[in-house]
Amino acid sequence: MDFHTKNIDEALLTLHTNTSGLDHAEAAKRQEEYGLNILPSKPDMTLLAHFLQQFKSPIIYILLLATLMALSIHEYTDAGFILAVLVLNAVIGTHQEYSASQKAKLLQNLIKANAMVLRDGVIQEIDSQNIVPGDILIFEPGTKVAADIRLTETNNLMVDEALLTGESTDMNKDALFVSDNPNLLLPERKNMLFAGTYISSGRGIGVVSSIGENTEAGKIAQLLSKKSKAKIPLLEKMEKLSFTISIVIGIMVLILFAIGLLKGMTFYSLFLFSVALAVSTIPEGLPVAITVALTSASLAMSKRHVIVRKLAAIEGLGACTLIASDKTGTLTQNKLSVEYFISPTQVYDTNTINEVHDKVYLASILCNEMHYEEAKEGGVDFFGDQVDIALARFAANADESYVTGSKSYRKIDEIPYEPINRFSAVMMEQDEKVFQFSKGSPETVLEHCDVTQEEKKAILDDVDAWALKGYRTIALAYKESEDDEKINLNDFSYLGFVAIIDPVREESPDAILKAQQAGIKVVMITGDHPNTALCIAKELGIASSDAGVMSEKELSDWENSGENAEALKDITVFSRVTPEQKMKIVMAYQTLGHYVAVTGDGVNDAPALRHANIGVAMGKSGTDIAKATSDIILTDDNFASIVNGIEEGRRAHDNIRKVIYLLISTGFAELVLVMLSFITGLPLPLLPVQLLWLNLVTNGIQDVMLGLESAEPGLLKRKPRSPKEPIFNRLMLRRIVVGGLYIGLVSFVLFYFLLQSGESVESARNIILLLMVLFENVHVFNSRTEINYLHKIGYRSSISLIILVIFTQFLHIACMHIPFMQNILSAQPVSFDTWLELAVVAIGLVLVMEADKWLMLKKKSI
Repeated sequence: MDFHTKNIDEALLTLHTNTSGLDHAEAAKRQEEYGLNILPSKPDMTLLAHFLQQFKSPIIYILLLATLMALSIHEYTDAGFILAVLVLNAVIGTHQEYSASQKAKLLQNLIKANAMVLRDGVIQEIDSQNIVPGDILIFEPGTKVAADIRLTETNNLMVDEALLTGESTDMNKDALFVSDNPNLLLPERKNMLFAGTYISSGRGIGVVSSIGENTEAGKIAQLLSKKSKAKIPLLEKMEKLSFTISIVIGIMVLILFAIGLLKGMTFYSLFLFSVALAVSTIPEGLPVAITVALTSASLAMSKRHVIVRKLAAIEGLGACTLIASDKTGTLTQNKLSVEYFISPTQVYDTNTINEVHDKVYLASILCNEMHYEEAKEGGVDFFGDQVDIALARFAANADESYVTGSKSYRKIDEIPYEPINRFSAVMMEQDEKVFQFSKGSPETVLEHCDVTQEEKKAILDDVDAWALKGYRTIALAYKESEDDEKINLNDFSYLGFVAIIDPVREESPDAILKAQQAGIKVVMITGDHPNTALCIAKELGIASSDAGVMSEKELSDWENSGENAEALKDITVFSRVTPEQKMKIVMAYQTLGHYVAVTGDGVNDAPALRHANIGVAMGKSGTDIAKATSDIILTDDNFASIVNGIEEGRRAHDNIRKVIYLLISTGFAELVLVMLSFITGLPLPLLPVQLLWLNLVTNGIQDVMLGLESAEPGLLKRKPRSPKEPIFNRLMLRRIVVGGLYIGLVSFVLFYFLLQSGESVESARNIILLLMVLFENVHVFNSRTEINYLHKIGYRSSISLIILVIFTQFLHIACMHIPFMQNILSAQPVSFDTWLELAVVAIGLVLVMEADKWLMLKKKSI
């Protein structure tokens, strides 16, 4: 229905509602009729769909072809084992992917979007999915519009509709606008709000006209839900890596295939062997393993109060080199309270608060955008901005009638608080008397007060003195009106300023120290007075003197002089910052080569969050737009949680490298073994079915267990890695070559001497297979760390991995004694002495890798 063509009364009548909102019974009835306010989305994949997905791979197609070929020549054992491996791998992959999808879905459910709704005449906060047509909603800056709305009241309302219309500029809204054109373009419908857009500034009230799939956004979502989700950058990067490796290995397999044909081997034997070798060496399951590792890391982060909206942000957060943090609520407790009121002549503390002028309390409660509800046990509960709540409590503590009596005032005009203006004002009428009140930063409020320059200087000196003690200062002013129809910002009477304290979080100083020890620069960006900011920064350990603080004037000069990034190099505190300046600060640090994480909670933080490498929104106090723009959400609004997230990000990156190293180095070792056997004219050292068995042991659950490894000692004391650093850096390549060559060369030499000593080919293969299993079991532990010695990282956190390694070793030994598996694997039992000798040889791999670390560390120390 074209509600933009209806006036306010017609819209309310059509929706069978009024400005007081629906009652609970009617709302429940409408929810049954209209359903939940949710957008259409692509259906979740079923368990069967996940299972079938595991077979969509060129490698799997080749294996299935090999199975058919084996059946055609009556090689039922090989065919059955290949098929069993394919099914088992599909079951494992299905479990991993299905679990990951369910965990990701769980994380999405943790992030709730709420709306302020008027029901039974009372303002309530509800989950946006429970909104119904006819509900009356209230909008403030930063609010996400959760449905299509016909506005009924507007006050300087500006809306960011870029998500829906593509318009880069904010749109002004007017509730009184009515059009006679039913086909009016969306951006021109000034009396409407649309689901998915955001309130940039101003205030508004409106009635819900459409929900869910019937909204303008819902119509688009019906099309978008059919599109596949784009891959996360890290996963795409890893898939490209896997593809490159596959090409290289494929060429090598073709060379071996050609050599084998020249030697007179049968086409079938070579084909089956080449396919098995390819599957054994190509890390085809790597993207799935990494996705599982990242999803598991995201769940670990959620337990540490960090909700990850984008999986790639986990790895990115680990690369962070600078954190640009808000102060209030992140570094401090966000429990603001008015401790003092400072008039031009006297300081009032909590003991003398009742002696304060009546107009001070009226200014505190009337020039205020909080709302309140009467508590069941008596008193009132306040909701809204923390500064407004602190001022409301200040008035309520003096006399609760200031709060309850505020309803007797009629609002004539209002200038809502906007960060860029740094003040708010209101015009109120009671008993035919009209008052204007103003509150905001002392510098701004004094501009429209009737004070001399000497008085202004004295007041601002007082403000500076209180700010140096760590107090936030809010000035109050008023005047009586006569014929003014709108607020006139002239000739206000200055009342004084309140001194508000927000204590530093107990854990913040330690968390900042941890970040600094991890090589991460911590910068505080705040709207507070420079002296207040410096006082808090000293307590936190962010700054030691005013040399590290950039004030409002200095920031303005920096902008006007060309925004030279080098000028910010030694700055750690920015005060009186505007939203645009915060964004420019972030971009300047990026120019200096930093990988920047930014915290924010308001609509004013959205530009900085959008331009940051990692955007971190506040879960408790954050606005919808801040959360939607961010990559990560802190459920406890705590800076310490960011540091926890960085630790988890570094751990996830380390574990991904561990998985890659294990898979690539063992595959490289198998290639070395086979190539040397071909070159020297020896028989195949391992049969195709034996290579498939190794593939199952190597690429089974062990790589996933490595992805769940705990953080290594000293993880947060390392310097941040470069986010541009490739997976295959010099260290990784060196370890692959050293480990792979040892496994491949030792296995080849043993195979050669076994044949020379008169062992049969079958017996030699049996021993080499056991040795390769031992090598892989041992190599899992080498994969646990790149730079630390094994004895320094401990094993208590890896009990599951140890149990798994023992299990796989006993499983192979059991298969050497079970007739059925003996036939499949061409395996036979060996004596304990033989097993012990092979185990000693395999453990030699640990000594080689540890010796290589020693050489590297020694070279660095020289």
